[in-house]
Amino acid sequence: MSVPVETRRAGWHRLLSLRVFVPLLLLAYACFFGFYTLHRDVRFRELQVEEHIRGDVTLRMTHLQGTLEYLLRTGQLEAVRAEVADLGSSPGLQVGLLIDEQQKVLAATRHGLLGQPAREAWPELTRPEALTRLEAVWEQMSGDVRVSENGTQVLGYYPISLGSGPQGTQVGVLYFQYDLSQLKAAQRYRAERSALRSSLLLVLIAGLMGLFFHFALGRRVQRLESAARRLAGGELNARAGLRGVDELGTLGRAFDEMAERLSHDQEALRRSEASFRTLIERTPDAVFVHHEGTVLFANPAAIALLGYEREEELRGRQVEEFLIPGEQDLLAETSEAGSAREVRFQHRGGQQVLGEVVTFSIPFDGQPAVVSIARDITERKQVQEKLRSTDRMVSLGTLAAGVAHELNNPISYVLSNLRFAVDELGEQTEAGKPLADEQAREVQQALREALEGGERMRNIVRDLRSFSRREDERHGPVDIHAVLDSCASLARSELRHRAQLVKEYGEIPRVLGNESRLGQLFLNLLVNAAQAIPEGDVKGHSVRITTARTEEGWVVVSVRDTGVGIPPENLQRLFKPFFTTKPVGVGTGLGLSICHGIVTAMGGRIKVSSEVGKGTTFHVFMPMAEQGAQAATETKSA
Repeated sequence: MSVPVETRRAGWHRLLSLRVFVPLLLLAYACFFGFYTLHRDVRFRELQVEEHIRGDVTLRMTHLQGTLEYLLRTGQLEAVRAEVADLGSSPGLQVGLLIDEQQKVLAATRHGLLGQPAREAWPELTRPEALTRLEAVWEQMSGDVRVSENGTQVLGYYPISLGSGPQGTQVGVLYFQYDLSQLKAAQRYRAERSALRSSLLLVLIAGLMGLFFHFALGRRVQRLESAARRLAGGELNARAGLRGVDELGTLGRAFDEMAERLSHDQEALRRSEASFRTLIERTPDAVFVHHEGTVLFANPAAIALLGYEREEELRGRQVEEFLIPGEQDLLAETSEAGSAREVRFQHRGGQQVLGEVVTFSIPFDGQPAVVSIARDITERKQVQEKLRSTDRMVSLGTLAAGVAHELNNPISYVLSNLRFAVDELGEQTEAGKPLADEQAREVQQALREALEGGERMRNIVRDLRSFSRREDERHGPVDIHAVLDSCASLARSELRHRAQLVKEYGEIPRVLGNESRLGQLFLNLLVNAAQAIPEGDVKGHSVRITTARTEEGWVVVSVRDTGVGIPPENLQRLFKPFFTTKPVGVGTGLGLSICHGIVTAMGGRIKVSSEVGKGTTFHVFMPMAEQGAQAATETKSA
């Protein structure tokens, strides 16, 4: 039967808990410390044994060297053998031999080895290491006491003068071999007992620490853990309630403070969510939440905007079902900061609804989604169209007296010249005489001037008709210079007593726009420029119209006047509807607002700069005809 994974994990977690882990760690340290101490102590004690025995053997062999040489010089060989034989009772001494130059045993700790060849008496002397030491002692005449390579024995080699012979002084070797096994075993036993006592002491400490952690810390940790699990499970009133001035008490108090703040934040979030949902449901703007083109949520305003009655009729359907063909991508793209798009929705009843939409991304029910907030501007657009028409009529009304004066002058000399021609022709006809050459030239000149006056009147009427006619909003290539000339002609009456009109036309291409709307725009700017200049000093003031093409591909039309200027605090409000600085009854406050709407609707933009006492300049940026289609599309989506 297999153990569940969660059970195994819980077992490991309990094993790794603080109250278990720390004692286990101390126990492991006790074991490691015991083994380490044992190994180090044993090695230390073995080295002590080796050094002690080596020093003892060196001292004994040095003493014995002098004694044996004295006895040998006096011929007391038996005393030598007795002296060496007495060493056999020394603990740890395995063998002691006195070897002559013929490699025979002269004296030994064991009686049975006397007279035998050294190699037979003690086979270990046949080892290469032993032979090398013997040769070194005979050559250097110095003693050598050292520990064997395996560390179990102490070997001593000392030269002994045997006396004078026929061939000179004879030298033998005193050989001792001490066994270290028993001494080292005894020291190892003592080290093991010492290490065991230390390990037992550490185990006792580990047990006491375990009890301390279990009773002093374990229960408090369990209490804190239980509170944390309850809090994670949604029980926001769970508290640890730990007391004390230690770190765990501080942690418990910090946990309780965190839980308290979390409880308050959760309650505030719940209230905020309820308020936000109420706000969304009661806002007059339509709110759509959709993901990958599928409607996830719609508020009552959105339902009403499309002509439905319940949210269920919209949820789960594709967004494109509620949009006019060609508008589907506008709701999928996030709007730029502070900008809105105009989107045409398909009402359930079949009519189109124009909405001003802002789109942005948010998480919704744990997945990324897009929120589209739409405001019904259908009626506002209709009102704006009426206001534009009204503004055109107001502008014409402002120019009515001047236009009448413009028409009166050519009418006067047309009538005067026609009367002159009629009189001249009538006199000659009654007299029955043909016209003289001089008279014919005068009548022809009078008729020519009358024709010019008629052309002048026709141009004025054409400009008025072009400006005031109601036509559709289709955009196309427009000769901006022709529009400016027509507007200048209509505004002549406003300008003639205030300033000189200066035209500085550059070489520019046609722009993409609507000729009537552009005429309304520039006529409004020219009339405003004229009204900003007081009457009486025509030569001292000017209204300058300049056209140019920028490196970025825009056509710029600038209208600059030398009037009174606009205060800085009014510049930000200049294009707001119904904002005006003119006296009551002069202007509606809609002119510049409509101008701004006209420019942006055609994919352009308008800027203004002014300095009080020096004048104002309006810059109108329009797209060129070859790139205007793209600009108009971007403007519509923005």
